[in-house]
Amino acid sequence: MSAPDTDTETQKKRHRHALIGIKTAIIAGALLMIAGIVYAVLQATDPSPEGDAQPVDGPADAEPVIARPQPPEGER
Repeated sequence: MSAPDTDTETQKKRHRHALIGIKTAIIAGALLMIAGIVYAVLQATDPSPEGDAQPVDGPADAEPVIARPQPPEGER
C-alpha cells in the first residue's frame, strides 16, 4: 500500500543528508573504479621500447641447471 500523502519536495528536505551521502558514495566509488582501471592499464604496459621479452635468468640458449641429490657421506 502506498502512502496517501506523497509530497516529494518535503521528503527531499527531510532526507537531504542521506541523499547527499548516497550521491557522495556513488561518486567516490566511481572514482576509485576509474583509478583502479588506470592503475591496472599502466602496470600492464610494456616498458621496453622494442616490445621484446627480456630474459629473467639469462640467455634462452643456456643449459638448464638440474639439481641432483648428493649421496650420503658413507656411500661415496
